[in-house]
Amino acid sequence: MVIEDSSVAHNARAQAGAWLRAAFDHASTGLTIVDDSGQYVEVNRAFADLLGYRVDELLGRHFSEVTLAGEHDSDVAMMGDLISGARRSVVREKQYRHRDGTLLVALVSSYLVRPETGPSWQLLSTIESLSEERAAQQRLLETRTAGDGIITIDDTGIIVAWNRGAERLFGHPATDMLGSPLDGLVPPRVRETYAAHLQDLLAGGGALLGRTVEVAARHADGRELLTELSLSTWQHDGHARFTAIARDVTVERRAEQAAALIRHAAVTANSANSFVEAAAEVVRQVCARLGWRAGQAWTAGGGPVAWHVTDHQHASPESGCALRQLAGEDSAPTPQQLPLDAVARVVSDPAGLGPMGPAVWECGIGSAMAVPVLAGGEVTAMLGFYLPTGSAAPEHDLVQALEQVGLALGRVVERQRTSEALAWQATHDPVTDLANRRLLLDHIRRTRQADGRQAALLLINLDRFRLVNDALGYAIGDQVLRLVGERLRAAVGAEDLVARLSADEFVVVAAISCGPDGAPLLAERLLLDLREPLIIGGHELVLRASVGIRAVTCDDPEHFPAGVLRDADAALRQAKSRGKDQIVVFDAAMAGSAERRMNDEIALARAITENQLMLHYQPIIALDTGRPVGAEALVRWHRPGQGMQPPDRFIPMAEESGLIVDLGRWVLQQACRDAAAWPHEAPIMAEATVSVNVSARQLTHPRFLADLRAALTDSGLPPERLILEITETALISAPEAALETLHAIRSCGVQLALDDFGTGYSSLSYVQKLPATILKIDKSFVDPVSGPGTGTALSEVVIKLAEAIGMRTVAEGVESPEQASALRQLGCHRGQGYTWSRPVPNTDLQAVAMRLCDVGKVPQASS
Repeated sequence: MVIEDSSVAHNARAQAGAWLRAAFDHASTGLTIVDDSGQYVEVNRAFADLLGYRVDELLGRHFSEVTLAGEHDSDVAMMGDLISGARRSVVREKQYRHRDGTLLVALVSSYLVRPETGPSWQLLSTIESLSEERAAQQRLLETRTAGDGIITIDDTGIIVAWNRGAERLFGHPATDMLGSPLDGLVPPRVRETYAAHLQDLLAGGGALLGRTVEVAARHADGRELLTELSLSTWQHDGHARFTAIARDVTVERRAEQAAALIRHAAVTANSANSFVEAAAEVVRQVCARLGWRAGQAWTAGGGPVAWHVTDHQHASPESGCALRQLAGEDSAPTPQQLPLDAVARVVSDPAGLGPMGPAVWECGIGSAMAVPVLAGGEVTAMLGFYLPTGSAAPEHDLVQALEQVGLALGRVVERQRTSEALAWQATHDPVTDLANRRLLLDHIRRTRQADGRQAALLLINLDRFRLVNDALGYAIGDQVLRLVGERLRAAVGAEDLVARLSADEFVVVAAISCGPDGAPLLAERLLLDLREPLIIGGHELVLRASVGIRAVTCDDPEHFPAGVLRDADAALRQAKSRGKDQIVVFDAAMAGSAERRMNDEIALARAITENQLMLHYQPIIALDTGRPVGAEALVRWHRPGQGMQPPDRFIPMAEESGLIVDLGRWVLQQACRDAAAWPHEAPIMAEATVSVNVSARQLTHPRFLADLRAALTDSGLPPERLILEITETALISAPEAALETLHAIRSCGVQLALDDFGTGYSSLSYVQKLPATILKIDKSFVDPVSGPGTGTALSEVVIKLAEAIGMRTVAEGVESPEQASALRQLGCHRGQGYTWSRPVPNTDLQAVAMRLCDVGKVPQASS
């Protein structure tokens, strides 16, 4: 029995969408989706906040409404490149207009998405504000207002002039510097280079005169500065003098450096395909720009994923090995020892690196720095950098810049997570996390291409699983489906695939190593595992399943792989027809059977719309008068080329395929039209009722009530002349929903009959709640009746029960006068069966009714 796809899908979508929606809405970078009309169809809170809007104020607006007018042409050109395939993605700067009218400069990365349904394309963009970079550039400009230092030396290198700007710049008063050499201003690490340049300058200036150069200098407090010098020479009393205008560019260069690091990290993050790729490039750039000895990146809970070493020149062989091992250049990278924290920090003690600390310090490392990579507020990775001995500790603005670098890499993680989640959703079932049809078909293709590999596809359908959903609810049903998936995965190999196709159908594609019996043996083992009782929500469940098997070989025909599923489905249907809980292996004979069934379904669908159906009517007799008081409508199919088809040839097929809804609608409409015409065409039946069977699928269909009202209105049939017969099993499959629909039917004035009573599982308390007024006694209860007092026990119980709850009774399948007489004596009100008439076409109903009225009495048993 197949569960309704829409019911599971509704529950599945609620689970499936939750993670993706949270990732999209809470991403720290702006995310938008624009459709092919240019309208925003999705924006997240980060983007809305950037522009000063609420999310709902942006949805449905054209992107041009919040962008600068001058950006239009470049936006159109960018979209053209993506649509034509000339570019896979576009990274660019773009100006947006804030709600308050100010302009926002952002770095935008755009990708084209082609959904399977809906618009022909959509544009996914990430938007990152460049405010931090612009702030760094502003700080750079502000430093240009500082006062310059002016220093003059004579031709022997002695300082002869030192202005107040020099005092502020280097921290030394003029009284301390005049008459002294420049050596005190030179950091020890560059003194050799400085001495060589000074000699060249005193000898005539060489290449330094008339140029602006940047040199390292030492402040009075010991810290290192970067100064920009403009050198000139002049004569004093016949001797050369050299004057330098010095400007501190330490902060300026640091700001430039910070801005460049942020900019490079943002561009790298937006263009990289993965976190590993982005991290490797960022680590390399940071080490290169800052002159740091080594760097690495590692994920939280894992080892290094990227590393870079810039220089081993000053390291001993032993300590150089330690640095290479730390950075991962040796065969077995050493896991990081820097602290995993949500804030950047500097480690200036070898103990902070654990056991490797002393060896690494000998490598020329004076400190280390750890920078977190944050994604959604979570530390997902760390960057570690190793600074050479003598390097100044990173200033606050550089630390801030590196934190921005970490955030940029965090956006790669967020994007990668979203992409992976989308890819997972596209290939997996949201309820069970098993493979879906798309991944299944791809796996079958790859299995076919694996030369020499024997494999089989097992299509597994849970028998009567719908009862679990109906009795215990869909939440319990979903738990059962997940547990079934877990049992199936546990029973097969790691390379085998378990998928959920839809509703209660699962597929296993498994390698088979023990010949033709291997797949059936695997199926038996799976069924045994499934039969193990499940305890869920205080309920003990025992599942049964049917299995159809199809071999997967490398020489399958062109219709592969969909044909493999079709063949497995044919075998599954055979298993179901054999009583369920069966295993059937597909053979060539079933191929024709599956094709015939497909053709039959197509033919039946055509018959509903092409007037190939007709109704026959079996009279319903009042047992006390013997006169016809109603008739039951029974559908017949006159199939071209094959003649009249019995109901058992097409009704079950209509139920399984879902055509029963369309077929039932046609029967209801035609029966109402026929009965409405009886006063003119069959006057004896002018006040007779017409009974129409309604299936469970019809009863639960959203349009059923509308179809019922339309049939009554279009035909003009008084509603009290229509009786809808509902089977007991249809009611028990969805009791609450059915009860609501039945009350709505009664409110229309239509009568209700409970059909096949006693063959299902209804309780008396449930039957009493039903708004039905008629109880039909199933033929299986009537068959034992052979005369008054003989075989009447079951029928008598049903008749007494109906009498107790105020319902009339109709006996089905009455085939002899003796049965009719016995049922009348038991108190049964009406009957139908061959003893009065077989079902006849509507055109013959008047003649049959007249014959029955001529008899004018209930058939009597012979003496």
